[in-house]
Amino acid sequence: MPSIIKIPKELANELDRLAGAAHRARAAYAVEILWRDVQRSKQREALRLSSGIWKVADHPELAEGGAAHVERMRSEPDDRFEDALRRNKNRVKSR
Repeated sequence: MPSIIKIPKELANELDRLAGAAHRARAAYAVEILWRDVQRSKQREALRLSSGIWKVADHPELAEGGAAHVERMRSEPDDRFEDALRRNKNRVKSR
C-alpha cells in the first residue's frame, strides 16, 4: 500500500539533487535512505538490549582486552594450515 509522506521543499530539492547524482528517482533514493536508517536503528536497539551481557568472569581470555586476544590468536601457529601444506607438498612429490 503506497504511503504519502509530506516533506519540506528544501528537503525535496536535496533529495532530487542527490538522487539525480546517483541516477535514481527521488522515491527509490528516499526508500533506500529510510531502510538504511531503519537497519541502523535496529542495530542500536540490539546493542542497547545486549549491553552488559558479557561478563569478564565468563571470558577470562579477554582480560587484557579484545585486541590483545586477537593478536595472540593470530600469532599462534595454525596446525591445520601447516598440515594441509605438508599433505599438498607430499602429493606434488609423488606425481
